[in-house]
Amino acid sequence: MVTIEYIVDLVNKHNVWRGKECINLVASENVMSPLAKRLYVSDFMHRYNEHFEKSHYQGTKYCMEIEGFVKRIFGERFNTDKVEPRPLSGGQANLIVLAALTSPGDTIISVGLTSGAHVSHTKFGVVGVLRLEEKVAVNNEDLTIDVDATARLIREKNPKVIILGRSLVLFPEPIKELREEIGWDIPILYDVAHVFGLIYAGKFQEPFEDGADIITTSTHKTFPGPQGGMIIAKKDFPDKLWEKIYYTTFPGLVYNHHIHRLPALVVTALEMNAYGEEYATQIIKNAKKLAEELYDRGLKVLCADRGFTETHQILVDVRDYGGGAKVAEILEDNNIIVTKVALPWDTPKDATENPSGIRIGVQEMTRYGMKEEHMVTLAEFFDRILNRRENVRREVTVFRKNFQKVHYCFNNI
Repeated sequence: MVTIEYIVDLVNKHNVWRGKECINLVASENVMSPLAKRLYVSDFMHRYNEHFEKSHYQGTKYCMEIEGFVKRIFGERFNTDKVEPRPLSGGQANLIVLAALTSPGDTIISVGLTSGAHVSHTKFGVVGVLRLEEKVAVNNEDLTIDVDATARLIREKNPKVIILGRSLVLFPEPIKELREEIGWDIPILYDVAHVFGLIYAGKFQEPFEDGADIITTSTHKTFPGPQGGMIIAKKDFPDKLWEKIYYTTFPGLVYNHHIHRLPALVVTALEMNAYGEEYATQIIKNAKKLAEELYDRGLKVLCADRGFTETHQILVDVRDYGGGAKVAEILEDNNIIVTKVALPWDTPKDATENPSGIRIGVQEMTRYGMKEEHMVTLAEFFDRILNRRENVRREVTVFRKNFQKVHYCFNNI
C-alpha cells in the first residue's frame, strides 16, 4: 500500500543519493543556486498567465514584471528584442519554431541522430510529428559538419530550415563557413541547449555573429537555471516570421508556461552575469583535464587529435567494456552517473538498446567546486571500476562529501 510516509521517504532517499552521495556527470543536468531554488517555490507556481502583450488573467502584475525582466536580461546579452521565454523545454522550443516556419512536406536539414542531433531535430521526434522530410547533413568523424558536402546537399534539397546544434557537442558548429557556401536565404536554427551557459558567458561561439538566425535552448544544462526552454532570434530577424513564432507559442502550443520558474531564471542570469565567465572557463578546463586523464588510463576518448573537447562534454567509446548501457549501469552501481549514447557508427538497434558510447558532462560537479586536480581523482575511479573491476561506491560517497556547496552564485542574500 502506498502511504504518505513511503512517498516522503522515497524523495528523501533520492535527495540524499543524487544530491549528496553521487558524482553527477549527466551532461544535460545541473543544479540551481540556493537563492534560485528558494525563489522557485512560491505562490507563482499556483497561477496562470496566458497573455499576448496584456494578460488574459487578473492578478498577474508581478508575473508580467518578472517576465519582462527575463526578456530584457537575455535581450541585452544577445542584442535583440526577440526573446520568447515561455517554452517549457528546449524540445518544445524546437517544436514551436519548426511549426511556425514550415508546412507539412517541407524538407529540413538535421545533423542526424547518431551524430548527436537531439531527437526533436529528427524524424523520430518533432520533425516526424510535423510531417517534415529530414535530410541528414554530412558529418565528420569529430561530430562536426563537412561544410562542402553539406552545402551541396542544401543546394540540391533546398530545405526550408537548417537545424544545427547537438546533444553530443564537443566543438562549435561551422556556421560561418556554411553561410559562405549557401548564402543567407535559408534560416539556420541553432539548438544551443547544451552549450547555452558557455555561450552566455562568452566562452563558446557567438551564434548570431557567426550566422545563425534563431537559437533555441533549455535553461538548465551549462546554464544552471530551472528546467525550461527559450527561443531567441537575432535583432534583424524578419518581424513577420517572429510574429509567427510568437503566436505559435501562444495561443498555439503553450498555455501555462509555469511562471514560478521565471524568478529563478532571472536570478540565474544575474549570477551568470557576475560569475559566468569564471564558471564556464572552469567547466572547459575540467572537461579537458578529465578527458586527458581518462585517455591516459586507456579509455577510448573521442577526438584526442583535437584536444578532446571545447565544451562540458566528453565522449567515450566503451564497446570494449560491453557497451554504453552496461557501462552506465556499472558506473551507477558505484555512484557515478553518466548516460549511454549512440555514436556515429551505431545501428538504430544499437542506438536504442546498447549503444557504443557514454557521454560525460562536468558542469554540475564544477558547480559544486571541483577543479582540475579533482578530475584526476574521477579518472582514477573510472580506471578502477572499468579496468580493474573494483567497486568504489563507498570511496565515491566519501569523496563527494567534500563537494556539497554550490559555487558561482550569490550566497549571502
